[in-house]
Amino acid sequence: MVEIDERELEERVNILKRFRQMLIEQKKRFVSYLELLDREEDAILKGEMDKLEKQVEIEKGIVDEITDFQRVIEPLDKIYAKISPENDDSITKLKFSLSRMKEKVLKRNKRNRMLLEEKMGELRQEIKSLRINKEAPSPFASIGVPTLIDITT
Repeated sequence: MVEIDERELEERVNILKRFRQMLIEQKKRFVSYLELLDREEDAILKGEMDKLEKQVEIEKGIVDEITDFQRVIEPLDKIYAKISPENDDSITKLKFSLSRMKEKVLKRNKRNRMLLEEKMGELRQEIKSLRINKEAPSPFASIGVPTLIDITT
């Protein structure tokens, strides 16, 4: 059995704690993203475009945070794999939970996109039906085709 000194053990424990903390924070980000997607769905269904616009701005921020956290988590995951060949059950569960959350987010996001496309199609149809004919009919159009020409002057 390989013995490790106190300092290395403490370093491993700190890495494990930091890694676990980052995974938990990432999970919180996904939960808030799912809640936002629910609110977006409501706004789409109710046709509240101002509210939807604000939520899309918030969504961009959350997605950026998730991406930033992922950049930190990936190197920690590699370090954790090197220092701890036997996987900690809690870390494995957290990773699995995160992957399920990602799947939920992707499904919900896809559903919202489809709802938004439907709503946009409905709005396009409504706009087409409201368009005024650009060529107004002439008041003389119903007179018919002339058959005689007056050449007297």
